[in-house]
This record gives sequence, C-alpha cells and structure tokens, in this order.
Amino acid sequence: MLPRFITAFLKSSGETGVVLMEHEGAQRVVIVDRDALQEISHPPRADETRLQEHVGTICEIAASKMRLQPQSSFSRIRISKDDVEAWKASHDMLH
Repeated sequence: MLPRFITAFLKSSGETGVVLMEHEGAQRVVIVDRDALQEISHPPRADETRLQEHVGTICEIAASKMRLQPQSSFSRIRISKDDVEAWKASHDMLH
C-alpha cells in the first residue's frame, strides 16, 4: 500500500513543517526542516504557503524514505536540506 497524504502545517515557531501521512494503517509524522523548505522553493522561503505548494514533493521524498528505511510505524521521518538536494538531483537525471 502506498503512503497517503493527510494534512500539512507549519509549526507556530516557523522552524519546521509537519506533514501527516498514513502508511500501512498507521499515521506517520514527517518533520520538514526549515532549511529543507527553503531548498525546495524558489526563491527560498520557509512559510506555510511554500509548505502547501510543495507538499507533493515532500510526500514523495517521505514515501521514498519509508520504502528504503522501514522502521517502526510510530517513528518520525525527518526531511532535511540534504534529502531535498538528493531528490532534486535524481529528479533532474530523469528529465
């Protein structure tokens, strides 16, 4: 079963985004670092609008991490700037 997006929001501190996904019957929490949000958008900006604009990409990165690094269904998934850079590099190679 593929992971499914539930919701996304920026924490009130503005430091991280939170994406909730469902995978294999369990909700998974995805934490998106501020640097990752800035890396994913152009021009770089880490706010609620950017998080919502790029939720598809964030979910794609998170789903890939779930498949490659199976862990407890209760463990959080962190997305960093390095994860976004790796996604961009692999995405550029496909196009």
